[in-house]
Amino acid sequence: MDNVQPYKFGASEPQAPESLSGIDRLAERTARQMRALIEPLCGGKPAVTAQRAEMVNYDLWSAMAPAFCALSTYRLHPLKGMILVRLDPAMTWALVDRFYGGKGTRPAPERQELAPSEERLVARLSDGVMQALIRTWADLLPMEMALVTRETDPQALALTDTHEAMMSQSFTVQIGNDAEWAIELLYPQVALRQLEPLLATHSPDEMAHRDPVWQARLARQMGEISLPAKTVLARPTLTLAELFNLKNGDVIPVSIGGSLPLLVGNRLVAHGTIGEQNGRAAFKIETMDQGQTA
Repeated sequence: MDNVQPYKFGASEPQAPESLSGIDRLAERTARQMRALIEPLCGGKPAVTAQRAEMVNYDLWSAMAPAFCALSTYRLHPLKGMILVRLDPAMTWALVDRFYGGKGTRPAPERQELAPSEERLVARLSDGVMQALIRTWADLLPMEMALVTRETDPQALALTDTHEAMMSQSFTVQIGNDAEWAIELLYPQVALRQLEPLLATHSPDEMAHRDPVWQARLARQMGEISLPAKTVLARPTLTLAELFNLKNGDVIPVSIGGSLPLLVGNRLVAHGTIGEQNGRAAFKIETMDQGQTA
């Protein structure tokens, strides 16, 4: 067997997690948010099309990415890792030209850095893309963003480990008959694992239209569940020596307080007093005390 190759766990082709299909379902919502973001900048209605998400190795992505592009990294609390937004500098050049009255058709010059006006536009677009993402996910997971850094050289980024699998979600932007540009989002796999439980069941639309009859039946059945409740009349304290010397006939003095606890499991529910009703001992609730642990 001369063709045996060494195998390193985690370094093979990345496997697409179940969350990819859920990401694709939500991508069109994000695309609509992006259209609303770009329209005031270009003076027309842009076409924003979501592409299918795919898994990539970060080192391969970094090697194949353009040497000059607009990169912004963010943290999305409570997700782990950092999310990258990549913008095409040719798009920022065209949008700045259109914003200042041009047609946006002039070819972008060869350069190694963005103009100040482009830097401001990159900040506005990248922040807007992240805010669009947050609004899209709001039904499933409220998130807050924080900018980490902006960069123009992919090789200068320290986004994750070189062999880490990441998810790439691209959106194609076109204004009229102009050239197409890409807005790319790069998610770390550790964040995808957090999102999988949210995406593996229902989409936000499905969650918003659950069967009310089923919900009513479930609530009725839940209401029939029996839980043991008890009250504690006294809690005497003994030393270890007294405990070891206990014998039949010993009397332990106790004092019963005026307000006794009502416990369900180990959860304090209410306080009240012991009395009598219809010839039977009874507990009268005086104050509710939900949520505390006894």
